[in-house]
Amino acid sequence: MTAEPVGVLEILAVVAVSCLFSLGGGNGPLAVVQDRWVGKGLLDPGLFAWAIALGYLSPGPKAGFLSGVGYYLYGVPGAAAAIAGLVLPTWIGSAGVSYGYRKLAPLIAAISLPAGFVIAGMIAAAAWDTAGPMALDKVEMAAAGMVAVAVAWRKPEPAFVVLGAALAGLGWYLLR
Repeated sequence: MTAEPVGVLEILAVVAVSCLFSLGGGNGPLAVVQDRWVGKGLLDPGLFAWAIALGYLSPGPKAGFLSGVGYYLYGVPGAAAAIAGLVLPTWIGSAGVSYGYRKLAPLIAAISLPAGFVIAGMIAAAAWDTAGPMALDKVEMAAAGMVAVAVAWRKPEPAFVVLGAALAGLGWYLLR
């Protein structure tokens, strides 16, 4: 370890910036922390590995190891700064998305119905392309159409639809 300590504001800033690279998990901060503090001798590699191990073993997001890194660098205030650096980018981003959604809500409401028809058309085209090579006869196509209408009308649990389709397909196969 070197004599120059890492401050709380540095922990907050480095963790916040590193979390911008961690979409979908906590792996983005790994390289930043290693380059910034481990590589320069400010954080012992053993403690860094220990923080990662504890963070990955504990429940919660993968980036939870950052609180351990903050603790090893500056004690409890460092851990608090790391947690704040982990949470602040998400809060700011979600606030921006929420604000933008409120501004765009009338436009989204205006295009929702036409977009639904576009999506339904895309799904129908994909289904047709998938079913085409199966060479279904008219009875099978009518049965599939009735099932599609029943599913759209009753809105059952998707797992039951998949299981029902599998059982119907198996039954039809055994009958032929």
